[in-house]
This record gives sequence, structure tokens and C-alpha cells, in this order.
Amino acid sequence: MPDSKGNLLLFEAIELRNDYDRHIKLFENLIEGDDSKRERYLSDKEDEKQPVEEFRDLDVERILKNLKTKRVKLNQAIQAANFSHQIHFDGEAISIAEALEIRKSLLIDLGALSKSVVQSAYKRIIYKEGRDIIHEPKHSFNETYHQYIQTLQKLRLLILQIHTVNHQGVVQYREE
Repeated sequence: MPDSKGNLLLFEAIELRNDYDRHIKLFENLIEGDDSKRERYLSDKEDEKQPVEEFRDLDVERILKNLKTKRVKLNQAIQAANFSHQIHFDGEAISIAEALEIRKSLLIDLGALSKSVVQSAYKRIIYKEGRDIIHEPKHSFNETYHQYIQTLQKLRLLILQIHTVNHQGVVQYREE
């Protein structure tokens, strides 16, 4: 719900942007019509499609242009809000924009740490004639797993703080 000035909370603005994206995709599909590869191969070559009387492509194009403009304005307002709202993370104040970048980085780190945990859990044994060659993991399983848990907790804390600000921060945008 918009506040007394008509502005949206950050999470509402994000959902509105998602709605705009869905509408834009629908209208682009309407304008493109039957051009998708799948439909071309499935339809008979003799079939022809014509728009129904209620469908006016010029109206749809106008609405699509309006939606794209609204989406750009809303996205700019969301980005401005992401830079103006702050959270405290790892002992310092950072903007939501920075927090989102840190979240992306932590997700990448988590994937790499996950692989390291799996690799550190097993030693490789190569069987040779009469002797075995044993390759120990490069990293300790306990240390790697501990790093994984710490990164996971850091990520969870960051996501909770972003979520909290999304439900408190206001975006300077009025839905028309």
C-alpha cells in the first residue's frame, strides 16, 4: 500500500516492477504474434491467424511503450532507494546496492566452498601394481566445512537485513 504521499515500500516497488515485466512480456508476445519457433513447427502451413476485433495492435503498442517507460522510471527509483537506504553488516554501514553485490559474491563463494568441502572429505587412492598412491586433500575438511558454515550464516544475516529494509524503506515513485 502506498504511504500518505503515494510512495511505495521497497518490496512493493520490486513486486510492481515484476508485474511490469510480466505485462511487457505478454504484450511483446501479442505484438510478435505467431513468430515463436515452436508454434511455427507445430502449426499447419495452411493456417493463417488474424487478430480478433477486440485486439488492436496500435493500442497494445501504445500500452507497451507506456509500460516500458514506467518500468524504467520505477527501476531508477528502486536503484536510488537502494543507494540511499543503509544496513549495518560486518561492523560497517553499507547501502542496499552494496549489500546486493555482497550477497551475489557470497553466493558464488558458497558454491566454491561447497565444492571444496566435498573435495576435502575424500582422499584419492590410485591403485598401482603392488603399491597404492594416496593423494590427501589440499584442505582440511573441518576447516573447509567451518568456512562454509560461516559464509552461510553471513549470507543468511545479510538476506534478513535486506529483507527488513525492503519492508521499511520507501521508494520515491507513485504508481500512475
